This record gives sequence, C-alpha cells and structure tokens, in this order.
Amino acid sequence: MSVKLGRESFVGVGIESSPDSAVAASKYLPFVTCTMRGVQEPILDEAVKGVRDANWGAIVGQKHGEGDIETYVDVENAPYLIYAALGSCSTDTSSGETAVWEHTFTRKASNPPKTLTVIYDDTQDIRKYTYAAINTLELNVSDGLATISANILSRFPSTGTGSESFETERILAFKDYSVKFGSGATGTAALTAAGSADATKLSSFTLSINNNLEAHYLSNDNDIAQISMGEFAVTGEYVLFFDSTTDRDFYETMIDDSNAVRAMIATFSGDDIGTGGKEEIEIRIPNFHLSDRTTDTSGFITENPSFVAEYDPTETKTIQIKITNETSSY
Repeated sequence: MSVKLGRESFVGVGIESSPDSAVAASKYLPFVTCTMRGVQEPILDEAVKGVRDANWGAIVGQKHGEGDIETYVDVENAPYLIYAALGSCSTDTSSGETAVWEHTFTRKASNPPKTLTVIYDDTQDIRKYTYAAINTLELNVSDGLATISANILSRFPSTGTGSESFETERILAFKDYSVKFGSGATGTAALTAAGSADATKLSSFTLSINNNLEAHYLSNDNDIAQISMGEFAVTGEYVLFFDSTTDRDFYETMIDDSNAVRAMIATFSGDDIGTGGKEEIEIRIPNFHLSDRTTDTSGFITENPSFVAEYDPTETKTIQIKITNETSSY
C-alpha cells in the first residue's frame, strides 16, 4: 500500500487574448483553496410508464466548469485575478524609478471582460478550463494575511498540460494596509480629500466585486456557448471601534445630501522594489454610501458599516485598482 501525499496540486492561469482561446499558464498561483471542477446536469426521463418508479434514465444536459480559487494577496499574483474581474488595464513606467511599473485596472465597458485559461493539477490529472470568467472577486483582511478569492465560471474542462513554477512572493497582511475616507462636492474632490486625510484604524476590511455572470447554451452543443456579464456591483464592509459618530452620521444623514459625497482609498504597501520603487496596491472608490450599519456590544463596542460603491460621472468609474510591481505587462 502506498503512502498518500498532500499539497502536491497546482493552479496556473493565463490571460486569454480573446474569449475561449486557450493559452498556456503564464503564472502559477500558490493557492489557499481551489475547488475547480466540471459540472454536468442530467436531464431525467421521468415519463409515466405504468409503475410507481419515477426515474427511467438520464442524458447529459448542460455542462460547465466552476469553482473558487483563493490565494494570498501580493502584487505579482493578485493582478491576474483583478485583471480578469475588471477587464481593462493600462500600464505606465513608474516615474523616477527603474524596473518598476504601474498598472491601472478599471471596469471594461464592453462585454465580456478578460477571460482566463486555468490549468489545475488535482494530483490525478491536469485539467484545462478555458473561457474562465470571474463571477465574483473578494478581498479580505482582518488580523492576519490578506486574501483574495475568485469565483469562476468556465467551459467544461478538458485535458491540460502544465508544470508548476513558483516565484518568491511577498505576501501582505493587516499591518500593510490603511484606509482613508474623504468627502467633497464631487467624487474627484472626495478622493483628493481622502488622499490627504488621516487613515482610519480598522479591525477588518472586505471588498467584493460582482460581475453577475450568466451562462448561455445554444443548439447542437451542451457546453457553454457564451458567458454574459450582468450588472456590475462593488460592495464591502469594514469594522472599527465605535470611537466617534462619523460613520453613524454619514449613514443617517449624508445619504440624502446630494452635495455630500464620500470616497475611499485603501492602500496595501509592501517591500521596496527596483530602484526607488515600492510594491503597492491602491484601491480607489470615488463615491459610496453606507447600505447598513450595525454595532456589536457583546465585548468591545464596534460598528460594522456595509457600503455600496456608486458610479461617479466625474471620475467615470465605480472603482479603480492601481498595482505597482516588477511586471512590465499583462
């Protein structure tokens, strides 16, 4: 009897130049969890045939791939998931620095955003998931390492090839992030105010991006024919000690004030890179409102606001994520 070993699987991702055009993995993600799998839905024969038994057989119906990939947040791995979730990337050489690039990710207007080819070795074989679109993307940080989790919808898996190759990563934790809030007459002014504000000390922070994917099936094939993007939504929540009435007042009064806009800048700062550069993930939300606010009085008194990001016409976006790293292009 052989001894079974664990932790030998791997996940690789590549950004497809066009949807469902398979590519080799260009990045292997050190993952926390991966639940990628093929799903096929049986169509049952339940016709009445003179006996009490309900099922007489089945044929294969709709097929697709699905699952979650969760990894720690660092500036080299996270962009592959963020790019696929948002769909648009522009890259500039970081000013005054050498071998450092700044990548700005925003929501792509056309449908669909970028898709991935996912290569998953589950230790028994290697499976390939093409046309892999990100349904939801969630970033979480509390008092440990920051994580990012993607819920993925794809075509049904086929046989794949790959050989893992991991690079040294510099993961980010609660000590590496800060969140600033600002307000002003417009989203731009609110972001400017946030940039100069003092950081608000949070106990935890969660950001969720939802593409509301929908799979479409057409005649002569039971695999996914097209993935459509539904309404784009950005939500989240944070927890902080109830030391002031700032968030309570915003929740109770500012949502009705058309001249008052609140913005958020969340920044993760890592190691020094290149010449004069620094690893960074900057999340900019120019306009948001609080959808709920609860308090917890069972121990230390905390408040737990939930927020919804709004499209801001002055910034022409709901969210922008800028990542500074040592990768020249995606």
